[in-house]
Amino acid sequence: MKVSLSLLKEYLSFEHSPEEIAAVLTLAGIEVDAITSIGSSFSGVVVAEILEVEKHPSADRLRIAKVSDGEQIVQIVCGAPNCRAGIKTALAKIGAQLTDEEGKKFAIKKGKLRDVESYGMLCGADELQLGEGEGIMELSSELGLGIELSTLYSDVIFELSLTPNLGHCLSILGIARELSAHLGIPLKKQLSPPQEGGAPIKTSIEVELIDKKQCPRYACRLVTGVKVGPSPEWLKRKLESCHLRSINNVVDVGNLVMLELGQPLHLFDYDKIEGGRLIVTSQTAYTELETLDGQRRAIPPDVLLICDQHKPLAFAGVMGGMSSAVTDHTVNVLIESAHFLPQSIRKAARLLQLKSDSSHRFEKGVDPHLVPQALDYAASLLSQVTGAVVAQGMIDIQAHPFPLKKIVCRTARVNALLGTHLSTSEIAQFLTSLHMQIIEESLTQLLVEVPSFRIDVTAEIDLIEEVARIYGYNHIVKAPPRHTSSFLMNAPLYEIEKKVRESLLQEGLQELMTCDLISPSQSTMSLMHSMTEENVVKVLQSHSVDQSVLRTTLLPGLLQVAKYNSDHGSSNLAGFEVGRIHFKEGENYMEPSVVGIILSGCRTPYHWDPKPQELDFSDLKGIVENLCERFKVKPLRFEISHFSQFHPGRQAKILVGDVVLGVLGELHPKHVEALGLSQRLLFAQMTINEFLHLSPKEWKVVPLVPFPGSERDWTLTVSETTPIETLMRAIHKTSSPLLERVLLLDLYKSAQIGEDKKNVTFRFFYRDKDKTMSFDEVEKEHARIVTAASLNLS
Repeated sequence: MKVSLSLLKEYLSFEHSPEEIAAVLTLAGIEVDAITSIGSSFSGVVVAEILEVEKHPSADRLRIAKVSDGEQIVQIVCGAPNCRAGIKTALAKIGAQLTDEEGKKFAIKKGKLRDVESYGMLCGADELQLGEGEGIMELSSELGLGIELSTLYSDVIFELSLTPNLGHCLSILGIARELSAHLGIPLKKQLSPPQEGGAPIKTSIEVELIDKKQCPRYACRLVTGVKVGPSPEWLKRKLESCHLRSINNVVDVGNLVMLELGQPLHLFDYDKIEGGRLIVTSQTAYTELETLDGQRRAIPPDVLLICDQHKPLAFAGVMGGMSSAVTDHTVNVLIESAHFLPQSIRKAARLLQLKSDSSHRFEKGVDPHLVPQALDYAASLLSQVTGAVVAQGMIDIQAHPFPLKKIVCRTARVNALLGTHLSTSEIAQFLTSLHMQIIEESLTQLLVEVPSFRIDVTAEIDLIEEVARIYGYNHIVKAPPRHTSSFLMNAPLYEIEKKVRESLLQEGLQELMTCDLISPSQSTMSLMHSMTEENVVKVLQSHSVDQSVLRTTLLPGLLQVAKYNSDHGSSNLAGFEVGRIHFKEGENYMEPSVVGIILSGCRTPYHWDPKPQELDFSDLKGIVENLCERFKVKPLRFEISHFSQFHPGRQAKILVGDVVLGVLGELHPKHVEALGLSQRLLFAQMTINEFLHLSPKEWKVVPLVPFPGSERDWTLTVSETTPIETLMRAIHKTSSPLLERVLLLDLYKSAQIGEDKKNVTFRFFYRDKDKTMSFDEVEKEHARIVTAASLNLS
């Protein structure tokens, strides 16, 4: 939300700096994300009038304008399509200072465009950093020539972040109330009723409120003789300072009232309301409505509508329809101000997939007692800017009264929760500054009447929070913590997860966190062959299809992380996530803890030696092996798998005995291309629960063997499709007291050995634990193992 300093000063008189105001708001719980000064990015730009325009002799899109600033007439070459005689606009004279998109100042100089001299520049709002717009600025005809534009547009904008409970701050008035309470300054702006004339409104329009549950209060006023046109400059500036685009004087009045008071309004073209009757209902036979954004939308069941006798006019509280929209030809305007049930507006906006400034405020909840005040303010403004006549009276239908909440606030309870020593009178003073009324006061407690605009205050604890905000969180003394240790041991699974995180962080990976909710299409990426649609756990009331089922694997979330990083220029990724996956087995819901590892890009990507090399399957396999080694999970082996999510020749199951610990592999190119990525993605997933059973509870430490070892190599030619794991198993089938370990030393392929063949070289390490081995002993043992392995392979 954006709030301008000038609008706040209409409600409060203060001389505090913008930084001081930001600090006060932040301490009040309203986070200030940014403070922006507008009108300070330029100087030497004045109000000028275009006297005449002629076509450039050498360029179809350029025009030569004669422009007056009240003192002199200058020639300007301009390419804006709206450059025409008779309008007032912004003229940057020679020597004027402007700021480019990178924040650098530059001066306007005399120039020449296609051999025609130009003595300055006509500016658009974007060029002066005053907002968005096409072409040059079109200023009000009321402005005097030669006025410095910076004096008109100079302002400070606060960009605020509001938490869901601060719906009462979605307006200038709401922020002003907060500042009033914290600064001790009374509100000064008073809203006066409009001057009425003409016939009573009840002779022109009738309102029938049918759905009183979704709309407990509905009111309207009628203004006649409206002249639709551009808004006056002061109205434009107010809206544009808060990043609202000016439409015309009628629509702008509705937006300004919503911006200032927080009460959304809707303005109907009265002459388009058939039968002179409005019906507020959720039960109609109408099937669709064309909204103001030009889209025809189906009408969901039970959604509240505003209708006339023959057609729907608006989705109540969300958006109006084109059939009753205000246009340049509108003469009479009916202003709607209502109180809608927040739940109904939230439901309608979700079903229509349509969000608006109006629905955003109604969803948070608006003040039901503000309805008539907003109507009066809007009618008064319309009368002022359009010359309209306000019909006598208003129609105001209430389904029930809106009594103010009364809550008991105990002094002892406040001090116990906040750790303060406040008196009852001090608490009363804090609450009164927030426009709350003290109905009864004793030495021990208060009976507080909560104003209608504080919908979020419903219980004593809410009042205590308000006391803390006004007293100041920084004034509350922090008591030293009292430590209480638990005698319960940590859960074994928690300890395993903690060690997994430590191990992978030591490998240089970064921990990632993704959402448990995914889309149904992503759930098909399960890494279990037996997973079917019946096994997927669906969310009962999902907010969107993209988050309607629980994840069956960590892969979809980590793929989105890879895409996000790539889209933001970070193509090298080495990360992991520890989390739960979810699925059904019969009637049981399973939530095993798993770890997912994702790699992409280059290893040592920024080092000059060795040069950057792309990560491959072996890098991922090495991380998996190191993790299993940390937990002494043995014997570890890898077996060819056939998952469609992985590259058919670069994937494997991770096994310990007959237990499938997990899978790893390179993602299939079709999935990589679908993400818009150009480099390979590697992924592994292992079930952490299995570590509980496979990791030994204790292991013995044995001394190092003091005797030297000996190495031998063995090279053999095998089929290209023969897995290395098969060769390793053949070697280890022969038990040996001297063989310490076997490693894969080299793989070699060439045309000489055949296109479907490969040479594999293993290195054998031999050592005797009791003595130094002789050369002949090693040779004999090596020959025995190699011979036996060859027979096992044949």
